[in-house]
Amino acid sequence: MARASIWTLLSLDDFSRNIGINPAHFNQSATGTTMAVTRNACEDIIPQHMWQAAGRVSREDIAEAIADAERDIAAVLGYWPAPVWISEEVQPYPRHHRPELVGYGSSNVRGYYQPVRTGFGRVIAGGQRAVSGCQNVRIAYSDADGDGLNETATVTATDATWDDVREIKVYFENYSDVQEWEVRPPRTKTLTAAGVFTATFWSWQLIDPDLWEALPDTDDFAAIDWSVAGNLEANVDICREYNDTADTAATFYWEPTACVLPVNCSCGGTGCAACQLTTQDGCLHVRDAKGGIVVPQPGAYDSDEEAWAADCFTVCRDPDYVKLWYYSGIISDEYLSGRSFDPLPRWLAMSITQIAVARLQRPICACSNVCALLDEWRRDLSVTGEGGAMLNKEALDNPFGTRRGEVLAWKRVSKLALRRGKVALV
Repeated sequence: MARASIWTLLSLDDFSRNIGINPAHFNQSATGTTMAVTRNACEDIIPQHMWQAAGRVSREDIAEAIADAERDIAAVLGYWPAPVWISEEVQPYPRHHRPELVGYGSSNVRGYYQPVRTGFGRVIAGGQRAVSGCQNVRIAYSDADGDGLNETATVTATDATWDDVREIKVYFENYSDVQEWEVRPPRTKTLTAAGVFTATFWSWQLIDPDLWEALPDTDDFAAIDWSVAGNLEANVDICREYNDTADTAATFYWEPTACVLPVNCSCGGTGCAACQLTTQDGCLHVRDAKGGIVVPQPGAYDSDEEAWAADCFTVCRDPDYVKLWYYSGIISDEYLSGRSFDPLPRWLAMSITQIAVARLQRPICACSNVCALLDEWRRDLSVTGEGGAMLNKEALDNPFGTRRGEVLAWKRVSKLALRRGKVALV
């Protein structure tokens, strides 16, 4: 698990696979032998930070480029390329078209609760990220292919309440509350009817993170030997990660009402708190998932009934604005059908990779077999002359940029973006 300090939908290990870099080398590791992981013609080791190996692109640099690409794609599509948790998104509450009027009852012309448009479409549900049932387990390292190296890491845990293998995640020990510390992607994951969970990873995905942070010594930057047991983690945390719909999904806000003489202020007289908003929590349901239209309403969660109980607004007028917590993004068909553990569609994963590579300021490695493709993706097609190319207006105006990787990504993403239509807020 090539970890970085920023969460990305496209894992760094999947990024390395997309560009053809040896995954062990991408995790800053190799073996002390001449086994298979060092037979590749490209033996460059990718550092965690740029300062560990001057002039080389680091995993932190790559993660930043991936995150930028994902944000740009989300801005164009109007939704994230895989599910994400959106927290504390502030949206204005619907108001009457005549500004001098104040709404009461929070209902539209059909008598339903007023809808609110979210910042991103493809809304799955209201709620917040939650992690529960964590178990600290020992990692079993083994030699599955008989080559003399313990390249396979296996973890197992049991919880009878687990029923969806896609929700069960593996984290570095004591870091289950931070998404960046998830070990991904798994090689395999299984969950039996009795709740026995088993997952396998490559051993180099579980290198002790402290070794990635090591300062360069007099021997210069060197690879971490993943075949040494002391260089690998001994334990991990296995948890259920899910969207908690029992947590607050909406908070309503009211501004204080001005005093108009001779009428007392809205709280009933003198002593009103100044510059203080009135708040009330609630839940939301989805009215139009693709268009990003949700309906927040006040309520209190009943843990006995495991459901939200409807409530009235504490202030006798419509709120001024609302904060939203929700889970949204596109989900791949492979994930929905249980054929993949990654909800990010493969075609979008490749588009993210192309944009990220195009924006890196330095080459990832010095290997000609890898650099030939990556240099082509980084080439600016708006520059005429030797190696240049003529671009049509659509390619020149694409929102990602004019490097070949950005243009290739736009050719894919634009087909979906052009079909996006406006949805009435009703």
